[in-house]
Amino acid sequence: MRHQETSVEQEGPQRTLLLILVPMLLTFAIQRTILHHSSPETHVFVGGYLVHHLFSGALLLIPSAFMIAFGSRYRPVRTLSRVLLGVGTAMVLDEIVFLVCTDGSGEAYRNRVSFWGAFLLIGLASATLWSIYRAARKWSTS
Repeated sequence: MRHQETSVEQEGPQRTLLLILVPMLLTFAIQRTILHHSSPETHVFVGGYLVHHLFSGALLLIPSAFMIAFGSRYRPVRTLSRVLLGVGTAMVLDEIVFLVCTDGSGEAYRNRVSFWGAFLLIGLASATLWSIYRAARKWSTS
């Protein structure tokens, strides 16, 4: 089966915006909902080490950024890389304020500082993405 070959320019900036923004916002909402309703003592351990979703997010962000940097003529690869960028971004931004400004406990994750800090960072990322989208629209029409 031959993959559809489409240049990035033909896809347009709006598709890129949606492929990053929607997964980012959905991931943030879903992970906050799940973690808010789970026990504060629910953690993921790998090899005896506590793994925050900041690290899982970084493991998604890095290869997606590499895929985007090198580009692909295959639309499914371009789509996947942008979706992973959105998901990984949400996972990383959700934990920055939590890990820097709290004691890192399960209970602290649920406090206002952690939530509003993450909400602010997701908002700033969304605004930055929107600004880049607006600029890309201007570049593509010039």
